[in-house]
Amino acid sequence: MRKLIGRLFGFHAELAELQEQIRELQWDRPLGMLTRGAFIQHCAVMPRGVRNIAFIELDAINVLNDRYGYTEVDDRVRATFSVPFRRSDIVARWYSGDEIVILFDSDRQGAERKLRELAESASANGLSFQVSQGEWEVGQQAIEDAVAILSKAMAGQKRRNKRRADRHRPSVG
Repeated sequence: MRKLIGRLFGFHAELAELQEQIRELQWDRPLGMLTRGAFIQHCAVMPRGVRNIAFIELDAINVLNDRYGYTEVDDRVRATFSVPFRRSDIVARWYSGDEIVILFDSDRQGAERKLRELAESASANGLSFQVSQGEWEVGQQAIEDAVAILSKAMAGQKRRNKRRADRHRPSVG
């Protein structure tokens, strides 16, 4: 009855169009991966267990965007992450275009193997990245909290690397 009334008043077509827009908004077309919102939705319905997770930050994206343009850099990111993943692995943009999260459906060794493959793919596409890895206990912790822990670890590692580099810089005098 509702469908009939919807068709009569044109709501059915409008609803179908809105559903299609929602599907499109869950996919980051330029980068070829899920959006953060879609990733969080997928994680909310996962069966309990422990999954390996990686927080990736692409290096010097602003410099590359200035040098090659946004579209070229998006193409390189998409090509980098086009390596074959398991159907149950989930890849998503997290903050902007240079932070990416991968939820692996494999043990830590399998995740590390895939990350090495991604590093090779990134290099072949003129990119590099830093990665922070950990585990997520599905149902015991919000995925956002698990990613926040990895993100903070990444920020700490970057600060330590910067201090180390600053100590080894020759002084100009």
